[in-house]
Amino acid sequence: MSNGDAAANNSSSNGEARVTIIGKLTNEGVECQALRGDDGELYTLLGGELGDLPVDTRVRVTGERVEFSICQQGITIQVQSIAPADPRGT
Repeated sequence: MSNGDAAANNSSSNGEARVTIIGKLTNEGVECQALRGDDGELYTLLGGELGDLPVDTRVRVTGERVEFSICQQGITIQVQSIAPADPRGT
């Protein structure tokens, strides 16, 4: 795994941890859209415009970790941006 594959850029501003995750959208989410990060972790996504991105799309998500959510599984990210990522992992 390269440093850019699944980044947890914990650059805090005002005490909030911003993260960037790269991985594939999955159907593992019960209440929220799920993302299996390149780091193997399961993330659930709140907010953001997922648009027509289908399951198995490789994406880059930037947002903030949420301690409590309706997602009830994985590490929940409040999405600030989501976009398709390079399928080759670079």
